[in-house]
Amino acid sequence: MTLIGVPAVDRLAEITHPLLDDYVLGASAYVHAAPRLSSGPKKAAQIRLSAALAHALKGELAERVPVMGRAHAGEKRVSGALRVGQADLSEMHELDGLRMAVELKPVHLAVGRAIWNRFGDIRTFAVNLHLKFPFAVIGGVLTIPTFEEARKSEEVVRKSTVGLIERAVDRLSRAGGRRTEGDAPHLLEGVAVVVFDPDTGRVSPDLPPPGSGLRWEEFVGAMARSYQARFDEI
Repeated sequence: MTLIGVPAVDRLAEITHPLLDDYVLGASAYVHAAPRLSSGPKKAAQIRLSAALAHALKGELAERVPVMGRAHAGEKRVSGALRVGQADLSEMHELDGLRMAVELKPVHLAVGRAIWNRFGDIRTFAVNLHLKFPFAVIGGVLTIPTFEEARKSEEVVRKSTVGLIERAVDRLSRAGGRRTEGDAPHLLEGVAVVVFDPDTGRVSPDLPPPGSGLRWEEFVGAMARSYQARFDEI
């Protein structure tokens, strides 16, 4: 096992069933460590964090709908109507084809540039798959720290990202809510924005605001309900 040098991230490889809290602790440590990491360890950390998040989501979905436990956690090629893409969590069925796919878009660094690109990525992901599989339950997850750190000369400078997140939340709240297979293909059945404070290693209690549909638990619930409505197995 290649050690990244960030204990909270290295530990993720040893957890059989990671939880969202495990991911957030690792992501928080990564945000602090990133300014001193070289490109290799950065990439390795990002891969490990994404894998933990995919397994955490799979576990929570399976608790609500046990058959969702057979989903594949990890990158998998999925052919859509426009192109072949990568899903981070997916389930294929011999009768229905693609039943569920989720794209994970962690935004740990360069938040100002990345957040809007990631917004476009998940909309494109939804269109591509819904055009070919209109019944598929498609989700997108963004994880964003409340601040970012960057090295300038010999100094590490911290910058708040809260304003950016608040603006993104307004747009992302309109990207979800696809309730039936007849709704617009660019909408998603569920969108989550996991905002975390790297200093505390905890998820923000009020951003996105409860009831927005964007909090992790609201997202998991929306995905499970859509899946049950379309693919309930008796």
